[in-house]
Amino acid sequence: MPVTTEQPELREQLFAAWGRGDSGGFLRLCARHADTIDRAFRSWATVPEEIRADNRAVTDWANALAAIANALEALGNPGPWEVLNPPDSGFPRWSSLFAEARELGEDAEFAASSARLRALLADMDDVTGPYVDDLAAKVYGMLGTNALHLDSLREAYEHTEEALRRCRASGDHEGVVIYTENLDALDTLLQAGAGTLAGRELLDTRQRLAKAQGLSDTGRFTASNEFATRLYEEVQGSPAHAGSRYLGKICGLLGLNHFRLGDPAAAQRYTREALAHCEHRADRVGIRIYTENLKVIARDGAPSQG
Repeated sequence: MPVTTEQPELREQLFAAWGRGDSGGFLRLCARHADTIDRAFRSWATVPEEIRADNRAVTDWANALAAIANALEALGNPGPWEVLNPPDSGFPRWSSLFAEARELGEDAEFAASSARLRALLADMDDVTGPYVDDLAAKVYGMLGTNALHLDSLREAYEHTEEALRRCRASGDHEGVVIYTENLDALDTLLQAGAGTLAGRELLDTRQRLAKAQGLSDTGRFTASNEFATRLYEEVQGSPAHAGSRYLGKICGLLGLNHFRLGDPAAAQRYTREALAHCEHRADRVGIRIYTENLKVIARDGAPSQG
C-alpha cells in the first residue's frame, strides 16, 4: 500500500514523543524524517474536526506543531514555520527583532538587547498562538540572561520565572528543564547575596554538588561518591539545612555513580530516594528523570543524569 502524504503514523509518533516529554526521541524523529515531515506538514496544520470543540486538545495540537516546526528550523528547514507563519504576517519581523537582540547580547550589549526585546513584547501584545507563545518564552528567558549580566538579580529572577511559567503552559519540556535550573541558580545567588545562613548553605551545597558532578563526569565515580556521600550526610543530618532542596540531585548522582560502578542495588536505592525527594518538592523535571532512571537500572541500561 502506498504511503500517503499525510503520514499519520509519523505524526502520531512525533506528537506522542513530544507529549510525554521525550525530547531526545522527538528530536531524533525530526532529524531522521525531516524531508518527509516537510512534505506532510501542511496537511498536519489543519486541526482535525473531531477535536475542534476541545480547547485543550486544540492547544496541544498547535503546540506540538510549533515544536516540530521549531526543530526543523533548527535543522535548516524553515518550511514548516512558513506554513504556520505566512510571510505576510508579523512573524518574520518579530523573528528579525529577536535575532537582532540575540546578536546584541552576544556582543555584550545587554541593555540594547533588552530594549529590542521589550519592543518585541510590546509589538506581540495583542497576538496569540503557538509561535507567539514559544517566542515570548524565549524573549523572557533572554531578558533574564541580560539582567543577570547587568547585575540585576531580582529582575533576572522575575523574567526567568515568567519564561518558566510560559514553557509550562505551552508544554515546552526542554524550556522547563532549562529555566527551572536557571531559576534555582538565581534563587541561590539572591539568597547568598542577602548574607543569610540559608544563602550560605545553598551556595556551599551547590558548589560541592558541582564538584562531585565534575568528578563523575570525568569517570572518577568512587571519588565522586566519597565527596557526594559527605555532602549527603551533612545535609540529610540537619532537617533545617537550606541545601536540602538539592537532596534529589545528590541522591540521583549517588545512584548514577553506583550504577556505573556495577552496584545496581545501591543505584536503585539512591535513585528511589532521589525520586521521593523530587515528589516531595513537586519537582516535575526530577520526577521524570529519576522515574526513567529506575526503569533503565531495572533493564541494565545507562541512566540519564539529573
